[in-house]
Amino acid sequence: MTQTPNHAITWFSIPARDYDKSIGFYEKLLDISLTKVVEGDMPFAMFPKAQEDGISGGVTPVHGVEPASGGVVIYLACSDLDGALGRVSGLGGDVVMPKMALPGDMGDIAIISDLDGNPVGLHQA
Repeated sequence: MTQTPNHAITWFSIPARDYDKSIGFYEKLLDISLTKVVEGDMPFAMFPKAQEDGISGGVTPVHGVEPASGGVVIYLACSDLDGALGRVSGLGGDVVMPKMALPGDMGDIAIISDLDGNPVGLHQA
């Protein structure tokens, strides 16, 4: 029997050519710590989540999926969007879409490209 998931998104993976450097990029950009894990022969560095059933994901070494500059964009929680946008170029990334206010009390978003050109959204609620 198939179970209906709690969220439409259950996992995300950000492929990285230089795994350790990319982990450092996201840790410094978002001022967080990623947790390194190895499942079978696949290492990944997990982003923190506040709830047990929260959506999770991580940085992974390139393994079958190459980094890309187009396609699906995931949004990472960001407690200081202005600070992250100020750090991104110094860390080797670029701002693709500057900070934009969402309607109502939904917060602000921006899109950056990481060290491998992956587009990644940042969301400050």
